[in-house]
Amino acid sequence: MEIHSSMSRSMRLGSLFATSAAVMLAGAAQAAPAGPPQAQALEEVVVTARRTDESLQKVPVAVSVVSPLYNKRRGSFEPQDLPALATGLSVVASIGDRSNVTYSIRGQNQAFSTLFPAVITYFNEVPVTHVATGNFFDLENVQVLRGPQGVLFGRVTDGGNVLLTPKHPTNALEGYIQGKVGDYNLHSADGAINLPIVPDKLLVRVAFEIDSRDGFTKNDFNGQKLDNVASEAYRVGVTFRPTDWLDNYTVVNYQHIHNHGTSTVLSGLNPAAVTATAAGVLGIFPGVYGINANGQVVPFAPGLTPATAANYVANLQAQLAAQQARGTRHVFLTTPSFDRQDNLYAVNTTTIDLSPDIQLKNIVGYVTNKDVEASNFSGDNSALVATCHSACLGIAGTGSSIPFNRQEQLSEEIRLAGKSFDRKLTWSLGGYADHQRPNGQYQNDTVNVAILHRTNVQYSDTWSKAVFAYAEYDASNFVRGLKFNGGFRYTEDKVKSSTATYIAPIVAPAAQPTLAAVLQFGLGMPPATAAALANGTVNLAIPFGQCVTLATPSLFGPFNCRSYTGKSVARTWTAGASYELESGQLFYVKGSRGYRPGGINGSSPPTLSPVYNPEFDTSIEAGVKADWNFDGVLARTNLAVFHDKYSNIQKGVVLPGPVPLQVVRNVAKATIQGVEFEGTLRPTRDLTFGVNYAYTDAHFAHQDPFDVTKNPCDPNAVSIIGFCTDNRLAFTPRHQLSLNVDYRLPVDEALGEMHVGGRYFYQSSTALTDTSALNPASIEPGYGLVDLTASWTGVYGRPIDVNLFVTNVTNKLYRTGNDNLLQRSSLGVLANIYAPPRMFGVAVKYRFGGAS
Repeated sequence: MEIHSSMSRSMRLGSLFATSAAVMLAGAAQAAPAGPPQAQALEEVVVTARRTDESLQKVPVAVSVVSPLYNKRRGSFEPQDLPALATGLSVVASIGDRSNVTYSIRGQNQAFSTLFPAVITYFNEVPVTHVATGNFFDLENVQVLRGPQGVLFGRVTDGGNVLLTPKHPTNALEGYIQGKVGDYNLHSADGAINLPIVPDKLLVRVAFEIDSRDGFTKNDFNGQKLDNVASEAYRVGVTFRPTDWLDNYTVVNYQHIHNHGTSTVLSGLNPAAVTATAAGVLGIFPGVYGINANGQVVPFAPGLTPATAANYVANLQAQLAAQQARGTRHVFLTTPSFDRQDNLYAVNTTTIDLSPDIQLKNIVGYVTNKDVEASNFSGDNSALVATCHSACLGIAGTGSSIPFNRQEQLSEEIRLAGKSFDRKLTWSLGGYADHQRPNGQYQNDTVNVAILHRTNVQYSDTWSKAVFAYAEYDASNFVRGLKFNGGFRYTEDKVKSSTATYIAPIVAPAAQPTLAAVLQFGLGMPPATAAALANGTVNLAIPFGQCVTLATPSLFGPFNCRSYTGKSVARTWTAGASYELESGQLFYVKGSRGYRPGGINGSSPPTLSPVYNPEFDTSIEAGVKADWNFDGVLARTNLAVFHDKYSNIQKGVVLPGPVPLQVVRNVAKATIQGVEFEGTLRPTRDLTFGVNYAYTDAHFAHQDPFDVTKNPCDPNAVSIIGFCTDNRLAFTPRHQLSLNVDYRLPVDEALGEMHVGGRYFYQSSTALTDTSALNPASIEPGYGLVDLTASWTGVYGRPIDVNLFVTNVTNKLYRTGNDNLLQRSSLGVLANIYAPPRMFGVAVKYRFGGAS
């Protein structure tokens, strides 16, 4: 990722230091005056927060901009790197997979199994469901918008947006190629070439990135290096301008991921919870299963330890003790682990200038994702929660290699925008529609509580359609610098879901007669009934990847494919005003309302309605954006304060049973308020300081338990009802701080330009799950990280750049996610996902053509 020769050399190096819009700087490309060198200018950063090109300092919206040049300061850029760059953003790994990340802004994110996130990612103005490592290359920038969005964007949301904008083709024949090497066998290459096939008429840009890095966690069972990076991504963009009034841009982005998966480190047990769960399952199959030397539960054979509840708990405790002795960078897991993804984004944008002041834009998007994976949620070998997904055959004896997920989305947006009344009124009208649907067979295939092979099939189609309008009026004729803005959106979302859950014990020679005897002599069933039920339970033919109804009687049935539909309707809005002083400082205030659609639970029991309702957020925000010049010392101070009322919040609630199920319910209200600051100080043209800070005070409105005997806040309760409002809002640290420095070394210009810099990022404690009151172990303590970099641009006047980087200099050990089911009412296990250790490397780039 690079900003080429269209920017001055000093602008490029100013941007190299950038971590957000507040620290993206550039000086004019001219000789310094006599005396101490003075700062020359702060870069005017262009954003598209309101779907048109505007200066960051003139747009009344809280937005951070991440410079694409930051990519070369790391071995591989991951979504988890964004919080140090974008104020108020958190990114965590979830459900045992660091590629499956959750974005959180101002306390709003996504509970597991909800259909839509509170923070939506866009690729070239089209919402996408999944953005993983390997897509952050050859970008114009990454913009992070905070607060409810929707009256200007395709999808409405209550938390915010993350916008990825690829570099578009230009008229310059230019390009670059870059290679990286480093520890952990880092080998990475990326590049781009810009081809003006017919100048001004037909322009093409081709880019790629190939990332390879060994994992930092070793599986001592088979030598596999988990947490590695292995991906290839390719992008082609074509601009076609047959006339001055018509512009058509098509971009196709394909990514293939094929890594060894994520290491989950077994870190805690609740023996009482494990005992209760294991006794309820293993107790109906006495003597049928055994535990081998690796801790796996298998059909019983001579020499194995009988799989009783007591022995099962002792087995897990032994595995935990061995893991603690091993340390966090080694595991011993017999379960398969891999992650293979194919992600395709295709976007066509047609822009027609109907007049000098009116423009029509049409955006068609196609997105498809396929994920074939195997992981281990609980980090143990006894299949307490083995999320083997596409590789359960080796554990359960039956299974299918079909994907864990496979979806596609087709979207259409049309917008008419213009200026009227002597260009005092800026307005836009639009409509949006999309359809998300399965793209082939897939399923959630797992093994739980040692012997239960569980397959959940949920095929969901969603439809969204909306109309929206937005306008801003420049009232400078009445009060200089005063503007008013507002917008409205009407949205309808519909979901249709077919779902079924099939559960059967792993087949073992003694399973059927033993179960028949338990049913007959233990429960008093007639012999024929007991035999038939035992046969259906043990020999259940699971219809992998299908949603059907089975007539076979089973202990864990009925297995009915059920279809449900749900519909959400929302009216969302924004209204605000801004005032710009003659000296350029901008003050603004706005109110907005966002929403997230409801959905359908895939694992809901027949006695509980599977439908959950929409959630809403009403936000009030005020801010100031100001650039300053104190006798040649330049500064930028951007400040936003906000107060949100968050209602009908969608969160997961665990239902007890043979295999505890999590379903999504509307559980609570919350108040979220805070302050966000982005600042830059440039005392000379060679020295730049930056600071980003976010303070977020977020808490649920307290609710008394529905049943005091089943208190949802009691970690020792056998069964709970409802959601504990004493929980912290997940992924929402109270404090985030980023301190940055960049210094240009005083060397002869003939040598090129040399910079050294560093960043310190601090985050206070944060809850990595939605159940922090039940599970205090899910709270990650505060930590600080240090990154260092040194760059040499234009080595000896040649189009060669060299960059040295060290990340996590102090080798800080911290978690980027965890799988926590420790409470007594759940399974009783904790597994952690750890962030990368210290890494270092060097990047060398060669620029050619105009970029040289």
